[in-house]
Amino acid sequence: MINEVLHSRLIAFVMGSWSVYCGSIGAYDGATFILLFYGLMLLLNHLDQKKSTRSAKTNAQK
Repeated sequence: MINEVLHSRLIAFVMGSWSVYCGSIGAYDGATFILLFYGLMLLLNHLDQKKSTRSAKTNAQK
C-alpha cells in the first residue's frame, strides 16, 4: 500500500505544488519539510523492501 502511495503521480503533483507555493510566498521551511518528509518515506520504504528481500532469500536457502 505505501509503495503505491509513494509512487503516485497525484502525491507528486500535490507535493510539487505545495513546494512551489511555499517558495513563492517565501516560506522555505514548508517546502523543505515536505521534501525531506517524502525523502524519508522513500528511504524507509527502500530499506524495508531490502530487508524483506534479504529474509526471503534466507528462507529459500533453508
